[in-house]
Amino acid sequence: FGLSLGVAIAATTWAAAACFGVALVMARFAPLYEAIQIAGGLYLVWIGISAWRAPPPELDLAAPSGSPGFLRAVATGAALNLGNPKIVIFFTSIFVALLPAHTPLWLSAAAIAIVGLQEVTWYCLVTLLFSRARVQRAYRRAGLWIERTVGTLLIAIGARILGAAV
Repeated sequence: FGLSLGVAIAATTWAAAACFGVALVMARFAPLYEAIQIAGGLYLVWIGISAWRAPPPELDLAAPSGSPGFLRAVATGAALNLGNPKIVIFFTSIFVALLPAHTPLWLSAAAIAIVGLQEVTWYCLVTLLFSRARVQRAYRRAGLWIERTVGTLLIAIGARILGAAV
């Protein structure tokens, strides 16, 4: 669970950067905000199309030899996710679509807290579930359709953002 917690902490950090970055742009540069909306919508559509075009996901869940310890696992998960700047682009796309132009601080903080809670819950749940052989077998069978369903949802969200921006 340490790795999952680290990944969630980093994702929440990226979400905060995206949320406050979007607020800053909205407050000072309205035309840039519209450009970010369009870019974010296109990015989500691209991720969705990529999910449709991707080969079936492979699953290699062999148990690692030895355990790095909880704190080292947290640090590893955080470092992995902090090194992935695509996450800030993803959160920027979402926040541009969902938060109003002049978002009060309390609403931004609530959005970030919700993201943090969702990230911890999701990654810990995935860790718990995928430690079971039955879930691994089910995912091997359904993984392609799960990816395509998520891809369809991302295309729809991206299209909604583009429709609102244009």
